[in-house]
Amino acid sequence: MTVQHHHGESSGLPGRNRTLRKYLEFVQDIIVLGLCMALFIAMLIKLFHLGRSMLAGTDFSVVIADILFILVLIELFRLLVIYLDEHRVSVSTMVEVGIVATLREVLLKGAMQIDWRQMLALCAFIVTLGVVLRYAGVRLEEPKPAVAA
Repeated sequence: MTVQHHHGESSGLPGRNRTLRKYLEFVQDIIVLGLCMALFIAMLIKLFHLGRSMLAGTDFSVVIADILFILVLIELFRLLVIYLDEHRVSVSTMVEVGIVATLREVLLKGAMQIDWRQMLALCAFIVTLGVVLRYAGVRLEEPKPAVAA
């Protein structure tokens, strides 16, 4: 005995799935908006601290590290805005965040204080991210089948 399932329009499943997906996307949008607000507040706080440290005459490397941190926050903010607009995560923006965050960490520690093996791994990581950034948007197009007349 076999049981056949008919998934036609009369069952109401496609309509319910569409409605459920709409509400779930709405909840995700609310979460992303909350993250956007938190990032914006973090950027303002970091800018305030950067201004105070510059007036106090802080070391130049600390100022550069703070500026790079603000740039990372800006890129994360942009990533969230792209998600709100297109409902997808931008790989190129994520890679850019990874590159800037990695360079920030190297600047914080100082390139001369990092072990050569760790520096080699960081260089390989940055080169890999650069390759991903270069080829992230490249899609191989499949040949279209010939239309018979």
